Amino acid sequence: MAQEEQVKDVYDDMEGFVRATHWSKPYFSNHHHENPPENPEMLGHVNCGYLSTPGRPPTLEALKKHAQSLTYLISTIAPSALSGEVDNENAPGYARPFEQHEAYDWLNNLQIPYDNIDRAHRKPLNSLVNLVKRNSDQNGVEFHCPLTTTAPKLVDENSQLPVRPYQTHMTLLMHANECLERLDHEYSALGGLLSIIPTDNEVVGQHPDLEKAKTTLVGQWLLFTQHLMSRMHELEISYANALDILANEAVVPMQHMSVYGPDGRAGREIVFPQDRWILANSGEDVFSFIHQMLDKKEGISNAQDRIWSHQNAVGGHLRVEDGDDEEGFIRGITYVDLHTRFYRLKASGRGPIFVLPAFADRPNTEYTKEMENRPTVVTVPAPSIPTQTSAWDRTKNELEARATNQQIQITSLMGDKTNLKFASEASAAEVARLRRITQIYEQNQGDDAKQIAERTAEAQKQRDEAQARYEACAEERNELKRQVDAYRATASQAQVDVPPEVEKNGNTYSMSEPSFRQYASRSNAILVAKPEIDKAQGVLQKLAADGHIDIRDFSWMNNINNSL
Repeated sequence: MAQEEQVKDVYDDMEGFVRATHWSKPYFSNHHHENPPENPEMLGHVNCGYLSTPGRPPTLEALKKHAQSLTYLISTIAPSALSGEVDNENAPGYARPFEQHEAYDWLNNLQIPYDNIDRAHRKPLNSLVNLVKRNSDQNGVEFHCPLTTTAPKLVDENSQLPVRPYQTHMTLLMHANECLERLDHEYSALGGLLSIIPTDNEVVGQHPDLEKAKTTLVGQWLLFTQHLMSRMHELEISYANALDILANEAVVPMQHMSVYGPDGRAGREIVFPQDRWILANSGEDVFSFIHQMLDKKEGISNAQDRIWSHQNAVGGHLRVEDGDDEEGFIRGITYVDLHTRFYRLKASGRGPIFVLPAFADRPNTEYTKEMENRPTVVTVPAPSIPTQTSAWDRTKNELEARATNQQIQITSLMGDKTNLKFASEASAAEVARLRRITQIYEQNQGDDAKQIAERTAEAQKQRDEAQARYEACAEERNELKRQVDAYRATASQAQVDVPPEVEKNGNTYSMSEPSFRQYASRSNAILVAKPEIDKAQGVLQKLAADGHIDIRDFSWMNNINNSL
């Protein structure tokens, strides 16, 4: 097959332009356009996602990490046994080279584009194909469809290329899971994926393709699941019945399994009915439950009997005296109607029958009866608004919720932006107003400064005068203080002067007996006059208030009043 001629790109001759390869698109950058490389052929395979991501220019660290990852990937595919020196063919002297066809043989010469005609090196590495189709912040990672086929022309040219390059067990399962999730979501109102094929108990129109649909893989899977759930429901009922029978030890009052009796001793007759009827799950709880039901019924009956007795509609022979009740009670029979279930082992012929009393009435077996009336899986649920969500619906709802939250946040941020804009405008207006005031103040600053200086000089002058007056008053105050201190010292000395008739010996005083009697008589006179001083002072103060006398002339009366 002849190879078709390819159209030559008009930019091939432009400096720094790298042509496209089978794995990358053309590459053109300002760096190589302004700084043309000496060997442009060495950049023939330079383009990759690191150099072609919009809005994300690469860093030197990122390029080194990318080169290191590729080198490690190559080393895992074609291991190297021996080491060597990079660019050894261009190094002066002898340099150890890398072995041919091993991992690092492409590092022997960094001035010549690498080329290898080895068959293993040109074999497509189908397992390294990227299964991811695209990635976005809204939809996340999107994989290639595993049923995507390679162009027939490429397959014809290279028989080693796979027809479906993205087909693996994992991608097929992921694709099938997405399809089933979508179907489950579409049929969620009818019961989900299991409602696609109707059950045998449903009355539906027989479509000619229904039997064919049941023979498909999905049809067999759904039928198997339906049958399995139905069988599980039957087993649950059987299991519940078995638990009801064996919940407590069977009560067989007269049952025995040999002619020697239940305890292995002879002497007891066989009771034939008890060999046929065996009470099961009828322990103390059942006994108490039935008695409670009978007590309730008896209470209702006794109330009716009392009404009949008050109406004298009961004969005296039926009345029984009771010490606790003056009216007594009426003899009779109390009964209740309860549901009883009978069991028999399969293939046992006419063997013993297990009797389960009050099956549908007592609490410990009532649930089994309800479960039988309300089966787990029998038919497809009736159409209704779905309350459960599939994985596809859940993913879609999460994206919608995220978009809604982002829209709410955008609205809130726009509101904050508007508020900040208004606040900024108000602040700008306030700044303009303050600048205007400052300008007016600066214009009037000359006259105000002169007035302020005059007021300051006047205040300083008043302060100096007040300081001078204070100092003059301070000298006068100090002189008066010295006079007061001198007077106090003289008065104090006069008070401590010892009279001539008193002798002082150290800290003690002594006097003659006549002097002592004289001082004692004076003290007694003061004590006698003291009660009358208050009255006299009252009269003196009144006369002084009228202006007849001067109260200071009678200050000696205060000394008498304060003495002793």
